[in-house]
Amino acid sequence: MPDALLIVLILFPAVLSFFLKSNAGLGFLAFCGGFTAITLSGSDIKHLVGQTKITSLTSNNVDIALLLLPLILTLLFTIGSVRTKKLRYLSIIPALCAGGLLAVVAAPMFGSTLQTNLSDSSFWRKLEDIEFYLVAIGLLSSLGLVWAGSFGRKSSHGKKHK
Repeated sequence: MPDALLIVLILFPAVLSFFLKSNAGLGFLAFCGGFTAITLSGSDIKHLVGQTKITSLTSNNVDIALLLLPLILTLLFTIGSVRTKKLRYLSIIPALCAGGLLAVVAAPMFGSTLQTNLSDSSFWRKLEDIEFYLVAIGLLSSLGLVWAGSFGRKSSHGKKHK
């Protein structure tokens, strides 16, 4: 059961970006931005959640939202931005990297929510071992997709207007 949930977390961004023809490179970068927000402001988030009167809201819920919302919103805002089949298939690489990192980072957070410990899985430990490669490949492929998208546009600066 834990391995199936981890696979769903890994495949979620890839399936979403492929069928929506969204820019998975920007999605990966947005996910990294959400992770950075959690990392840098974790204690502030816990303090803020402690100040609220909402008893069902935990710092894990806020952390999961900060991980998922930038990724999902970026994929939704960039619907149809990947027009060629070649770029569409290449965008699977950063999407899978984002999913892998999502599984590595969110698995311990989902433990309290789902009443299962995903981080006890041997599959999760293997993902944790390749975390560096997920970041490196995801970053390089994301930048490549963003750069390829910007090179494909035609500029109107060279045209003369009458």
